Formats: sequence, C-alpha cells, structure tokens
Amino acid sequence: MKVSYPSSDTIRGIRWLTEPMLYPKSHGDVWSCTWSDDGNIYAATDDTHGIGEACNSNLAIHQITGMPPDHTVITINPMAEYGRAIQREGQDTWKANGLVSIDGVLYLSVSQHSSAFDYPDNIQRVYDASIVKSEDHGKTWSSKPPAGKAMFPGPRFATPFFVQFGRDYEGAFDEYVYAVSSSGVWNNGNYMVLGRVRRDKIGRLDPADWEFFSGADARNNPSWTNNIVQAKGIFWHRGFTSMTGIQYIPAVDRFVLAQWAYTDLDGPQPWDQTMLCLYEAPRPWGPWRHFHTEPNWGIAYYNPSLPAKWFEEGGKKMWMTMAGNFTQKPGTSFAYGFIVQKLELSL
Repeated sequence: MKVSYPSSDTIRGIRWLTEPMLYPKSHGDVWSCTWSDDGNIYAATDDTHGIGEACNSNLAIHQITGMPPDHTVITINPMAEYGRAIQREGQDTWKANGLVSIDGVLYLSVSQHSSAFDYPDNIQRVYDASIVKSEDHGKTWSSKPPAGKAMFPGPRFATPFFVQFGRDYEGAFDEYVYAVSSSGVWNNGNYMVLGRVRRDKIGRLDPADWEFFSGADARNNPSWTNNIVQAKGIFWHRGFTSMTGIQYIPAVDRFVLAQWAYTDLDGPQPWDQTMLCLYEAPRPWGPWRHFHTEPNWGIAYYNPSLPAKWFEEGGKKMWMTMAGNFTQKPGTSFAYGFIVQKLELSL
C-alpha cells in the first residue's frame, strides 16, 4: 500500500501510550464523538445493542462522562424510529455518520447504507444523507427524513462527518461549519469531498444553505460551489479511503484526518485486517501530509475519532476511539464495541 502524500514537516509520527481498552458491555461501531456545551461527549453508534443490551438499533446515541480509563458510557436514545439493527427500510438500512455540537445543539447526519455483504467487492454503499438535530442533548430529535427525500440525494455527499473543534465548536477559525464525506461508501473508497454551511444557518436543515469545495489557488484560498456535481476531492487514495472525520489539534495548529481501510478485501477473510493512516493539513481542504501508518491495526479496528475533551497539552497527547472486528468469529477476541487508546504526537 503506497501513500501518495508527502511526509509531514510538523508531526513526525505517534507513540501509543496505552493498550486498547474495550468498554465493558459495549456493542456497536462508528462511535463518532463530539464535545458538547454541557461538558459531556456524545457519540453515535450503528448496528448496536448499546451499553449492556440497552437497545437493538440501526443507530443510537450515547453520553460519555469522565476521562479514560475512568469514563462512563450510557445509552440515552435508541433512535427506535430508524429501525432495529440491520432492519431495512426499502433496499437498505439507516445508519449514523457524523455528530457535532454547535451552540448547544447536536447535529447528526444519517443516511442509507447497504450491508457490507451486499456487493461482490465487499464495499458497503451509502447514499441519501440528511441532517437531524436535537436541542436537548440527544433525548429527542427532529423528524426522521422520509426515505427517498434526502437533504443530499444520491452518493455524492453520503457520509457527512463534521469537522470537529473544541467544546461546542469552540475554536472554529471562521463562521462556517464544515463536513467531509467519502465517495458514497463506508469502506475502501477513492476520495473525500468537503461541504460547509454558515454556523447561523445550519439549524435550518436546508440543503440550499450548503456549498462544496471546488478547488484552491496557489495560496490555498478555496473556491466553493452550490452544485455538488462540481465539487472537487480534498483527499484521494484509491481503494483506501473510508468514512471518517477531521479533528482540529490546537497544539500543532493542524487538522488531522484519521483514515482507515480494509487491506485484503479479495482474500479469504476480508474483514480480518485494517490499516490506519494519519494525515495533517493547515485547513480542512488540505494540502494533506502523511505522518503515521499502522499497517495491521489491532483487531481489525475502524472508524477512528479523536474527542477534543480528552486532549492533554492542546492535543500533544490524546485518546483515540474506535470499534473493532464486526464478524466476531468463534475463537476471536471480542472487539465490536467502544474502544479507547491513548497516543502522543511526536513533533
């Protein structure tokens, strides 16, 4: 696997400071995290039984308090209207993508996902993304989008993950909220695109308020278009670009993209091995530089997140969250739950 980006001159690499830790009785994947105004982390999970068999859901919302290794996770909303785990509405199932807290409101992107086993190439397709919101920290949400009437129809902006800053979007560099999406797949796609909406308009949940990155000049000044068809990729790695997000790290004044992919989809055990690649850039649209590759990432870990609440020294040290092998074959270690591991940036 060749990384086609130059090495970072800001971050030399990472060092793991702990072993991975699986939260007891947790079940599910994605665990996309955001730090809210009330001081808690909120996380969205897919294909989940929550904590201690609290639900059986396509997607659910959880609250995380405290600091690892003494954190506590509880399931606060099973999001029953989106169906039981693997229950289909039409051809496919509802899943959560990114979650963010902005001015005390939680925003969650949801979309239609195929099964990982539906296609011969073992790539899970995604389409028809929408954003819903909660004004009471996840207890209740705006209406589920009707199937076939998405904010962002089709696959072009199918997995929006919000670019994360500090507590309740503190530290954002301008008046916009940014979100990054893979190329209509959960795993092993080709590129990512970037959208944005004014912070004072995101609550309208109106797709007409959004615009998409369409290129940058020699000074890295971006251009934007309201036509998603004209969007340009901000990141390319053919066959190794999956659904994930971007986190701002104050200690280095850089945005970190934590990418992952399966490394042997054509092999006899396609789900048994993943890789992690870390990149940094001065802006969410790049230009990206590479600073770490984990070629065999744990027990097929995936969907990394870097919650800003758990930063030390502005992010020189931090905790990464992830989920692990979803196949859970007999004789393998259980990893399909909420996993945290501490790391340190080498500068």
